[in-house]
Amino acid sequence: MAAALPAPVQGYFDAVHASQPDALANCFAEDAEVHFPMQDPVIGRAKIREFYAGVFVFYARRHDEITAVYKSESGNVAAEIHFDGATGDGKHVTFDAVDVFTVHNNKIQKLRIYYDSAKVLQMLGALPSASR
Repeated sequence: MAAALPAPVQGYFDAVHASQPDALANCFAEDAEVHFPMQDPVIGRAKIREFYAGVFVFYARRHDEITAVYKSESGNVAAEIHFDGATGDGKHVTFDAVDVFTVHNNKIQKLRIYYDSAKVLQMLGALPSASR
């Protein structure tokens, strides 16, 4: 990894890998926001906890490998991620993503996650693959 992560960001990834929604929620500010492709923002620590608890059930196996880290002078962090996982019904999902964290007062204020959502939908069987 290129750079050390701020404590709340490292805590976020540790909680994701350990499937610990309470620990994950504690990394966020009370009024934090999480933005995923194709979804309305998830706003508030309690809603973020609830959302991730569902993610942990949906992806029975998952791992985010951090491949690069970029930090701004203001303390914001971007992490390039390689996600590899499987759904509860055995569908394999792998993709690259970028997570952009806004950190203030040692809490995540905003997390924006960017990935190719059409590719993920194709892997899940919810969108037909393009013919070649």
